[in-house]
Amino acid sequence: MNQEIIPGADDLYPKMGQMIFDIIPGDFSIARTRVEMINDVSSCAIFYQKPDGRFQYLNDGLDALEAKFRELRNLFKSAGREAWTGATFNLSEDGEFSIELSYDDISGFGQASDRRKAWIKRNLGEDAKIDWQ
Repeated sequence: MNQEIIPGADDLYPKMGQMIFDIIPGDFSIARTRVEMINDVSSCAIFYQKPDGRFQYLNDGLDALEAKFRELRNLFKSAGREAWTGATFNLSEDGEFSIELSYDDISGFGQASDRRKAWIKRNLGEDAKIDWQ
């Protein structure tokens, strides 16, 4: 996907990356932010890999970051593009980042747990060790 055709998106990505850096309380090797968003309903969580290899889960205090993702989604809609329903923002310790967007039907909120498990397997690994608190 050529993201240059989305006016303003290239300005948002580094801001989002910096916000993630600022949220994570310690050293990490990789951080993956998972977002699901439709209309007025959304969720946002960060999984970052600590020096011991375990992932830490964060989902509190992410309102400002979630607002940036909503702003990004609105930019896509304003540019006449289909509104994505999922985003994974990958950030490395050296500041390199990438974003993957998905357009899956997420209206079945009863499957949210299954979608999260599939995302974890795909993005963190089948045997990922996660500290949920």
